[in-house]
Amino acid sequence: MMKHKFWASYLLAALAFLPSAPLGMTQVLATESVYQMAQAKSAYTQNMVLGYTETKRRNYRKALGYFQQAERLRPGDKYATTAIRNVTSYIQRGRNRIAFVPGIPGRVRSAGTRGGCFKTGESLIPLIPTNKEAQQTTAEHPTFYFYIPQTSTKVEALEFVLQDDDSSDPLYKGTFKQIAQNGIVNVTVPASKSPLQIGKKYSWTFSMICDVGNPDKNSYIEGTIVRSQDENLSLELKQPNTDLDRAVLYATAGFWEDALRTLANLRRQRPNDPEVQKYWEDLLNSVDIKEVINKPLLPCCTAQN
Repeated sequence: MMKHKFWASYLLAALAFLPSAPLGMTQVLATESVYQMAQAKSAYTQNMVLGYTETKRRNYRKALGYFQQAERLRPGDKYATTAIRNVTSYIQRGRNRIAFVPGIPGRVRSAGTRGGCFKTGESLIPLIPTNKEAQQTTAEHPTFYFYIPQTSTKVEALEFVLQDDDSSDPLYKGTFKQIAQNGIVNVTVPASKSPLQIGKKYSWTFSMICDVGNPDKNSYIEGTIVRSQDENLSLELKQPNTDLDRAVLYATAGFWEDALRTLANLRRQRPNDPEVQKYWEDLLNSVDIKEVINKPLLPCCTAQN
């Protein structure tokens, strides 16, 4: 009611400054359209923020209702539809603390893996939800995670390249020393490098160099990443939250990189915390990366000169 009074006062004030000539129907319709658009935007924002708030409280059915209302106001909106998809998954999975449902499901590891650094049946595994679409991040300088199994041959180095698809020069290229054991490694784009631009797609490649003179024997995986910004999620993240709350919010909003990075950092800080481990298991299980759940997070990677 207060909102209607506000907009009515606003419109009357605006009309007071118009010429004394009769107001044309086109002008009336345009004024009404502005009013309706402002109302819809306000209602959409309110529903999205309330949806994230209830998600943080783990009131998933209530959160779903708010996200559905937001989607009705903006049919096809990617943030609303992503939240609906993930919250619905929480409800369906029952006891899961966190889950992630890609917009385009599917993990086709063999299509992105080449080379012969490993024993038969072993391969590099990127910790990403799907090979069929870019992972989303809010970070200017994101972190990438990879599982490296035991190798069958000597590895000269690891190499990570992040490429802006509009440029021939890589945004970042790092070469790292090989690790001594199998486990999960991570590569963070240095803060000294240009930040990812919102809405732009970037390609990455992670390689294990087993034979400098014969690239065909090297193993590599590739993928894409996009930085996005959800203003309503940002509003909720400014409120007091635990790290586990933030992980759930990121996953609900579709930001895989942020959710995974948050839980990986928690695993390092609290390695014996069963609650953290359960969230980690639930997230990786939800995108079918079961085989790396109990693998150690290794202190890698330090760039070589």
